[in-house]
Amino acid sequence: MADAIEKAVSENYQSIAFPAIGCGKFDCSISFVAQAMVEKAHRLLAVHPISVSFIIQPERTDIYDEFQKRISLLKQQYSEMKTVSAKIGKGTIEVEMGDITTQKVDAIIGSSSSQILKDTIIRTAGKEVKTAYDNEYKSNPKSTLISTLPGRLACKRIFFLQWKPDKDEAVLRQSIIDFVWTVIQNVISHDYTSIAFPAIGCGKHGCSVDIVVKTMVKEIKNQLSMRNLPLKVKFVVQLEQQNVYDEFCKQVLITSAGKATFFLINAATSIDYTLPITWESSAENKIRFVLPNTKDEYTSVSTDFDKAMRGKHTQIIQIERIQNERWYLQ
Repeated sequence: MADAIEKAVSENYQSIAFPAIGCGKFDCSISFVAQAMVEKAHRLLAVHPISVSFIIQPERTDIYDEFQKRISLLKQQYSEMKTVSAKIGKGTIEVEMGDITTQKVDAIIGSSSSQILKDTIIRTAGKEVKTAYDNEYKSNPKSTLISTLPGRLACKRIFFLQWKPDKDEAVLRQSIIDFVWTVIQNVISHDYTSIAFPAIGCGKHGCSVDIVVKTMVKEIKNQLSMRNLPLKVKFVVQLEQQNVYDEFCKQVLITSAGKATFFLINAATSIDYTLPITWESSAENKIRFVLPNTKDEYTSVSTDFDKAMRGKHTQIIQIERIQNERWYLQ
């Protein structure tokens, strides 16, 4: 599948169809084939702007049902993902794993310089958006922002912004700040109250996840606080980018004082949390901290450990605190 999809993309095809290979006279496990093909297609779609179809013979309803089952399970994974949320003044910042093209917000943000992201949004939005984008780009190829109607997307507007990564960290940070500022200005001018950002630069561009995420979140917090905006900002991260999702959660939850208030959305109830007072802030983004044996925290942990493991250990060499906000939520 990978070879076929990469070949199709290299020749500028926008769609490809696969049979249920191995499910006929080869007598392969239908369940195994369906799972492997659906999951592989899902991973490849994260990096290639193409539509994938599976074609099943009309009489093979068993194969069709299994493919439908696997696709439904994949969709269910998205719907069950928890969303992390933090309040900033009148505004809210959310982080979730999912598909940016399915977000129900006023404005969806794309990047003209990210071919995969741009093509994915345009392909999903439909021909009307593609025509509008192409016409605007031909008229103003150096425009900082191209705005189009939503087409088939569940938003009011799509903003495509010019943005390019840079190897110089200072230049990269400033470009992200400018990117966020431009988005906020246009959101205000349209009187919108909700937007969805992708994790720009964290895919094929290969930018530092730490720099990109930290800068995006910090600037959004600055804008919400400084302007006192009643705005909901969503950062939407692809399912495969667990490390990017973790970093967004970390940066959204942490405040200047090293504490955070946040909520679990899509849970039975919304629960207000505060990070433990013993947690330490770190400029180097450390998550592992060795506990001194003179601290009350060390004494508490070692006492509980001794009770639980009595007769099963001889000595405690070291105790470490792992400060992972996402684990703490769970």
